[in-house]
Amino acid sequence: MKRIPAALAATAASLLLLTGCGSGAPSGTASSDAAAAGSKSGSATETAGGTAEGDLREVRVAAVPVVDVAAIYLGEEKGFFAEKGLTIDIQFTPGSSISIPALLQDQYDVVYTGSVNAFQARETGLPVIAVAEGGRTTGEPGADHGGVVVPVDSEIQDAGDLEGKSVAVNAVKGLHEAAIRQSVKKAGGDPDLVQFLELPLPDMQPALERGAVDAISTSEPFLGNAKDAGHRLIADPYIDVDPEFVTAVYLTSEQKWAEDPQYIKDFVEVVKQSQEYATAHPDEFRTELSNFTEIDPETAESMILTKFGWGFPEQAMQRGAQATEEAGIIDDAAAGLDGLVVDVLK
Repeated sequence: MKRIPAALAATAASLLLLTGCGSGAPSGTASSDAAAAGSKSGSATETAGGTAEGDLREVRVAAVPVVDVAAIYLGEEKGFFAEKGLTIDIQFTPGSSISIPALLQDQYDVVYTGSVNAFQARETGLPVIAVAEGGRTTGEPGADHGGVVVPVDSEIQDAGDLEGKSVAVNAVKGLHEAAIRQSVKKAGGDPDLVQFLELPLPDMQPALERGAVDAISTSEPFLGNAKDAGHRLIADPYIDVDPEFVTAVYLTSEQKWAEDPQYIKDFVEVVKQSQEYATAHPDEFRTELSNFTEIDPETAESMILTKFGWGFPEQAMQRGAQATEEAGIIDDAAAGLDGLVVDVLK
């Protein structure tokens, strides 16, 4: 299994926008002994759903190397994909500006992406559908995997105090900005008076400590690192969108779903099984995270994990789309949601 540096993981996470992303990045392939054992011929698996007798059918997944994706790596290692006659080829890309167009050109079968990107893609008329949740907020104030942090001696006490202040985000007009705006509004402030500055996640804490920004909006493991350094959490933006806010999704194309629904259904069933296993076995999940990034085991042991849920809760999806509209990322929340979610397990 390819090992991805933590810096690349952070950079990829910071590029979860349909606009303003870079070009391609190295790819990594996930394959397990269990998957290999499931192939009678021992030959390479056919791509794009192709299959020879006795071979496992490959699912090409475009993703970024973040915490959520460790769950399907774990599912591959546990043999869940092989049990369905599948194996996964996870290819890491900088973000959705690369992966979603490639999905529609049949270069991938599934794309893992931020929910804000999914709303944006659907609103622009791209024929993509969300078939599985990628991750959610934990819904626990003070114990979420994303948060806004200030220096311990800062005059900023809550998100309302961010008016007139600078906040580092991993992408302007991205997931963090959409969520922070909800935190500011909830605390009685005007989000339009906040200055959002784009910085890679690894650069945020140093910028905060030298006074280059007033606050940072960051994610694990960088959130835990900042708190361990004595900086103060002032807001849980994901929770302020909705206590069940779906932060990421797995997309496929309408064409792929229409042409081969069983293939997509099998993949989604294994994603669900993998996420449920990861939730029930957090120690294995943390170990898997250390296997495919260079996040050290000690950090992986203490970091707050993504929560996995199922079913795309209607209120949370509506609030997510509304937050995306209020941030100016999309013009019409209803259009961003229209036809996006498809329950493939019916």
